[in-house]
Amino acid sequence: MKVLIIYADGFEDVEALATRDVLVRAGFEVYDAKISDDEQLVISSHKVALSGFKSLKNINIGEFDAVVIPGGSRGVANLLNSPETIRVVKEAYGLGKFVCAICAGPMVLSKAGVLAGHAYTCYPGCEEGLLGRYTGKEVEVSDKIITARSMMYSIPFGLKIIELLGSKDLSEKINRQISGLK
Repeated sequence: MKVLIIYADGFEDVEALATRDVLVRAGFEVYDAKISDDEQLVISSHKVALSGFKSLKNINIGEFDAVVIPGGSRGVANLLNSPETIRVVKEAYGLGKFVCAICAGPMVLSKAGVLAGHAYTCYPGCEEGLLGRYTGKEVEVSDKIITARSMMYSIPFGLKIIELLGSKDLSEKINRQISGLK
């Protein structure tokens, strides 16, 4: 499975990196793309600088099985102002790919027009004005849309992506590994 995670300055560290971590542990190919071509680093909401990103402009979403949008208020604001991000989310959904977002990230899905008619969850307060049906659950699945409420649910969010793209057995295996259970 190939998963694309889209980063912008101000992304929430745990939501992006914990999700990425469990996906990699499951053997998924994870590609990191940034919205900006002009800088080499992407700076998280807690001032962690990361490098090695591909430009979102050079991504062919048809090659991926899912796209993930992490939260972080400043990161999501930057994603909402990125025409490339909105294009990729729309295109992924149109191609029947999984579209996943956590915390404030569903705001991007709504702007891209993919939440209409779907149940979703997000950080409380971010649901105002969004299309779709807000549930407030920890993790919500509606067709090919996977959403999670907040940073606290980053691991369950990643495990749900593994379950739906891979298998329930694989998700349970990764959960046992990271929980220290046999």
